Amino acid sequence: MLLRAPTGAFEATRPSSIALLTFMVALGQMSLGLYLPSMPSMAGSLGAAHYEVQLTLTVFLGGFAVSQLVWGPMSDRFGRRVVLLLGLTVFAAAGMACAMAETITQLIVFRFFQAVGACAGQVVARATVRDSTEGPATALVMTYITLAMSVSPAITPALGGFLETQFGWRANFITLGLIGVTLFLIASVRLPETLRAPVMDALSPGRLVRNYASLLRNRGYIAYVLVIGGIFGGLMAYSTASPFVLMETLGWSPQAFGFLVLFNVVAFLSGSLITRRIGPIYGLRRMVRLGSGMVLVSGSAMIAAPLLGHLSTAAIIAPMMLFLFGMAFALPSAMAGALQDFPHIAGSAAAFMGFSQMGLAMIASWTVGILGGDAHMAMAAVLFVCAVACAVASAFLPRRIG
Repeated sequence: MLLRAPTGAFEATRPSSIALLTFMVALGQMSLGLYLPSMPSMAGSLGAAHYEVQLTLTVFLGGFAVSQLVWGPMSDRFGRRVVLLLGLTVFAAAGMACAMAETITQLIVFRFFQAVGACAGQVVARATVRDSTEGPATALVMTYITLAMSVSPAITPALGGFLETQFGWRANFITLGLIGVTLFLIASVRLPETLRAPVMDALSPGRLVRNYASLLRNRGYIAYVLVIGGIFGGLMAYSTASPFVLMETLGWSPQAFGFLVLFNVVAFLSGSLITRRIGPIYGLRRMVRLGSGMVLVSGSAMIAAPLLGHLSTAAIIAPMMLFLFGMAFALPSAMAGALQDFPHIAGSAAAFMGFSQMGLAMIASWTVGILGGDAHMAMAAVLFVCAVACAVASAFLPRRIG
């Protein structure tokens, strides 16, 4: 009875629909942000080196990237709803398994499966938006989702810092498991099937090759995807190193680290509010270029500090605020631009976009880890490279789009 799909058309522009879609997209973000304040203590609890703890983030990104190539075609073949419910089941089970991990190896493996489950939410949400909206409406819904998601970075690290201080790092993963169960129950009674016509051969190797080949031949799609990947690469470089730089080197507590994130959230929220007003006027292409320019300035400011031998909280937080402000400008329009030409393979287009996004983020996170040594310099250098890549990609956006 619980799994029976609700009837009626799905209106993505309704506040309740936007809230559900936001939680679906934010599963990955919550899985990353909630446990960041616990990373240093996890190293001591599990007897692991810093780079091994960082691998729990890197492997999560890798699992998230690869599984999108499966979830996307599956949602085109079997429908959005069944894929989402299956993914949420995996996510909830993996969260509880992470909480019971006794070694860093076990935790890394469970984090991979947690990523696989979380990934289904993002793929289905983006495909559902594309199923239910067109053109400017797609960008508008993406903007609302991005605006709502700006609350997640404020809540999850702060909540994670509180849970870490009061109950230890395992409480963070128990919380994620409970979130998965709750979202499963809500989606099972609120989300109807939005796929108009199943693509019967969506999972055939020939069809997959043709779909992804058509995406790779589209210059606009590739440019938008690289912008998204550059932004998330810089964001994950920061997420990988900042807990150790801010807590171990600069001495902030886990709870204080969670509240430091509020500065970034204010910047992201401000940018999202402005984007909501000027986005329809400026168009996709101009918004992406404007946001990418801000990201480049942020990356330049971030790497200037370690090159000058300066380390302070302000030298980390201030550039990252500008980064998040620019991200709020570029990201919704880049996502809408990447999907707008592919209504017939929206699931595959969203999947490859997410694969590229998280794949580049994984590479950035892994690079920060293997560089070792000065964590501040490693973080700043990788973020700067990602910012340059984002700006270069935005220069190749075709004029006919947006």
